[in-house]
Amino acid sequence: MAEKTKKTSKSNNNYKATDNYKTFMSNEGLLSIKQHTSLLDGESTSLTGVPEKQIRYLIVNNLIIKGE
Repeated sequence: MAEKTKKTSKSNNNYKATDNYKTFMSNEGLLSIKQHTSLLDGESTSLTGVPEKQIRYLIVNNLIIKGE
């Protein structure tokens, strides 16, 4: 039987906010308050627990970038 490969979720990576995020995201949306605050402070944060659709939305609209 063929083994299924695990897909690594993008939510396991760290991301940083762009200036657009800081301008347009007035509330945390689907992020936790801690994640939102970290992004606003310019820190790189893990988006664990955030739905994949939300992460894709933030990346496509240039609101977050992959951090360290």
